[in-house]
Amino acid sequence: MSFNFINIKKIENEAVTIHCVQAPEDGEMVNAQIIETPNKLLLIDTLQLKPHADELKLYIDSLNKPLDKILISHHHPDHWFGAASFEGYPISAFPEVIGIINALADYLLGYHRSLHPDTPDVIPSNKVLPTIPLEEGSIDFDGITINLQKVYETECPVNLVVEIPDHKILLAQDLVYNKAYPYFGERTQAGEYGFDNWIAVLESFAAKGYEHILPGHGDPTDLSIIPTMVGYLNFAKAKVNEGLRGEDLINSIKAEYPGYGLELTLHMSNYMLFVFQNQ
Repeated sequence: MSFNFINIKKIENEAVTIHCVQAPEDGEMVNAQIIETPNKLLLIDTLQLKPHADELKLYIDSLNKPLDKILISHHHPDHWFGAASFEGYPISAFPEVIGIINALADYLLGYHRSLHPDTPDVIPSNKVLPTIPLEEGSIDFDGITINLQKVYETECPVNLVVEIPDHKILLAQDLVYNKAYPYFGERTQAGEYGFDNWIAVLESFAAKGYEHILPGHGDPTDLSIIPTMVGYLNFAKAKVNEGLRGEDLINSIKAEYPGYGLELTLHMSNYMLFVFQNQ
């Protein structure tokens, strides 16, 4: 089966297959992850733009196994807008994430439609939200142990990270970006930058010996991405603390990390830290 938009990469072993389904640049290079076991499927995140999410649904249908669970990792719209293509399926998220999405959904959908005045239908017309509270901890999914971890105040207030420990697989979602500029526009509840806690969480991953790491944006990778991510966050933190703002901040990061995709997130980070917060 061929697709116009999505790109699919697989990690396979005898017990489990991970399908990393990536949107193109105009869909923020965001990844949906499908965990395939012998008898069923689990989907983490649903992409953003409707044409991309519709293709994700077609791909899942082509696997000819029941889609048992959909988990939304966090409240950023590139990870849950596409749930509209999965209306009727049970969709779960941590209670905090459900609360934030419910509070922001109408605003976010309207705002993103305004960004596409010539093609408003790329943003879903129907609002499909996670409704089933997800609990942190281990679950048995068709004989595979899956750990659901709640991470606070990193790339956003609450993130889901999924570990398949017996197979040394980490589905890090937006705790990790690969060859894409990470978004760092969130502050902690105390109003501080989120760099330090994010770095600490990444460093805790480094000791676990993962063989495969699935990022929220960009291609599947391995543990080598952790020092790269830590270096990026330390660099961005230093530039922010030096007082760089706007194009000066954005250009300094681009010069240090040339060739990355998703420049949009640099502009979003600057806007959310230094413009939106002061309006």
